[in-house]
Amino acid sequence: MKKNHARKIRYLSLLGLFLTAHAMPVKSETITIGKGSGVAWEGLPFDVTLTGPLKESYLEPGMGLAAISNVSHQCIGDYNLVTYNGMKVLQIAPGVGLVPRATATASYTFDHNGQIETLTGTIGLPKTEADVNAGGTNIKITNPLRFGEEGWCLPPRMERVANFYRPSVDRTVTIKGTWVLVTNGNQTSSEIKLHPMWAASFSYTGQGTKSAVILPSTIDLRISNLECNVATPTAINFGAVQRNISKDAELAKMSNHFNVNCTQDTDRINANIGVQFRAKSGLYDALPSQLSLQQGGGYITGEISGVTTDGMCGGTGGITFDRTKIKLGEIKDTEASKAFPNQIIWRLCSGGADLPSGQVNASAEMLVTYN
Repeated sequence: MKKNHARKIRYLSLLGLFLTAHAMPVKSETITIGKGSGVAWEGLPFDVTLTGPLKESYLEPGMGLAAISNVSHQCIGDYNLVTYNGMKVLQIAPGVGLVPRATATASYTFDHNGQIETLTGTIGLPKTEADVNAGGTNIKITNPLRFGEEGWCLPPRMERVANFYRPSVDRTVTIKGTWVLVTNGNQTSSEIKLHPMWAASFSYTGQGTKSAVILPSTIDLRISNLECNVATPTAINFGAVQRNISKDAELAKMSNHFNVNCTQDTDRINANIGVQFRAKSGLYDALPSQLSLQQGGGYITGEISGVTTDGMCGGTGGITFDRTKIKLGEIKDTEASKAFPNQIIWRLCSGGADLPSGQVNASAEMLVTYN
């Protein structure tokens, strides 16, 4: 194995750990959230593909080609959405909003010349927008549309067009993602049942509309007074390290405290306490345990001592960055507070010959979970 000692590189890995509390349903169909504001929970992944002829050539922007809605026959009205912490959400309880974090892809046939066009975009978080490839020309779709009435809605054009779709030819739409609960800090203890939500591809007359339920009506939401905070460094600087292009070589290692403290005053509950990580800079080689460097060519692993398996470079253990819940312990309804002291170990690892030099970074979100 060749090691180059002549060059040094500086790795600055900024793990943007957004420390908010939320819950995640496991086998039961109850989601628990608590105090605070911001992203309170994320989960219930969905992945649907809708295929079939539109049976109508007319393009009405409010009947999105790809959409997520609280009804199965049209886009959700933008006037039905409220803004919490800069995010447009559907309010489902006082102080609590629901929003998808979804990607959408679609292909359809343009009626004028029989050409296949494609749409690629996002719905909900981080924003609802898309790019349409129309014969090599890129068309930007933003939301809300110019009519100001449609939210979470992606049509292939932002104006009405007659004879746009070839009605007898199949279109294919794929929508996948997760659900996110956002709070504004005004929520109070209560229990509600979530209403169903749909992924859809709408036809102007409705004859060719395709839809699928992506949030069932069997989910209960429990809003509690539980609040958890994390004490740990959120910016991890490995400093200057030797460049080593041996694949999976450990380049640096750092250990920090990782303490979670939870409190609950009135309406105490029993809850499992855990953490959940989501890669923002991506997964290296699609492995959940390897947080990719933004520049590629290397990765970071994490390990919570006594909680996870080891996070050695080249392994598959340790923290997973795919939103999998990692249980730390539990708090009982007889306890007003509970501390979960731990140590977290971060490792910087080489990806091999593609290892970059110079300053690099990686980022992940972290949420405290309880259910």
